[in-house]
Amino acid sequence: MGWTFYNSSGQRLSSSMTSIANIDIDGGTDIGAAIVDADLFIVDDGAGGTNRKTAASRLKTYIGSAATQAEMEAASSNTVFATPGRTHNHPGVAKAHGHHAGSGALASNSYNLDSTAKDSTGVYTWTFTTDFSAATYAVAGTDTSTVCAVHSDGSGKATGEWVERCYDSNTNETFADGGYDAAFYGDQ
Repeated sequence: MGWTFYNSSGQRLSSSMTSIANIDIDGGTDIGAAIVDADLFIVDDGAGGTNRKTAASRLKTYIGSAATQAEMEAASSNTVFATPGRTHNHPGVAKAHGHHAGSGALASNSYNLDSTAKDSTGVYTWTFTTDFSAATYAVAGTDTSTVCAVHSDGSGKATGEWVERCYDSNTNETFADGGYDAAFYGDQ
């Protein structure tokens, strides 16, 4: 025995054959699961009033694809989109940043830094959570308590850490302890 339903326009729906054009999905039950490639959608083909079905897998073609790590590092494609997990791979994005106080304590809003430690007066070691692929990364920062020239000699830069040395640019002597903000750019 069949059933009979009516949509919101008063059109009769039956179990024998229902045209896709007559389906009213506004009151439908939520899928309650993730959408997968095999799921079907109803689309108004070309906005001309002709309803058609399409597989969810086609949305990937329409929307485009997520950038790969290589595409993010090359920073040259305009045909892919960046996901939050891949944005980190773009060369213009800081790979680590943070602030330490004169005591060497790392601020809680740091990113990709395990710690900062005061080694001696005006000398601090910043330890990265994820190492850089080479010790060729760039450091941008500012002293927040005194005017100093921050210097990192060859021994101060390693893939897993950076040693900050704060010098008086006139006397070339190490300054007293101070706070410092830094951002690190490069490949990880």
